[in-house]
Amino acid sequence: MSVTASPTKRSNKTTDEMFLRFQLDSQTSAVVPMLQTQEAIVLPAGRVSVIPNLPSPVLGLFNRRSSLLWLVDLPEILGLEPIDRHAHSYDIALLKVGQTPLAVAVKSIQGVIRFAREQIESPIGSFNPAFTPYLSGWILQEKELILVLDPQAIINTKVLNN
Repeated sequence: MSVTASPTKRSNKTTDEMFLRFQLDSQTSAVVPMLQTQEAIVLPAGRVSVIPNLPSPVLGLFNRRSSLLWLVDLPEILGLEPIDRHAHSYDIALLKVGQTPLAVAVKSIQGVIRFAREQIESPIGSFNPAFTPYLSGWILQEKELILVLDPQAIINTKVLNN
């Protein structure tokens, strides 16, 4: 799967940043900074090894470029409808914060968008408090609310670190 930039209004080329955009469920769009995104792939479900007795959001392990990576259900971590575990493939964003990699399954990868960090609104008071720790904020683009997720918070979530 190839991820390409989509045309968007640019406020100022020098301050715009790139973000990977994806759907978490049928109603929720989100982005993560490209600086913390290694790649976006479609992975056949048969390449994921299910490991018993792990937290529900952990889909399993898979090998990517000679590295074993955990695959987690990002919508489930955020309290949304979980990814279909009977799907033939998963849309995955490979995140990396510092030296810590994590593969997150999402409903669908939508491409790359650009916007200025100054456009990001605070999530405090705008969302369910259980959701807020994973957000850097939100933006409104073309009349659509898009969540700006914090990859560090996702990697450090209690569900994955117990």
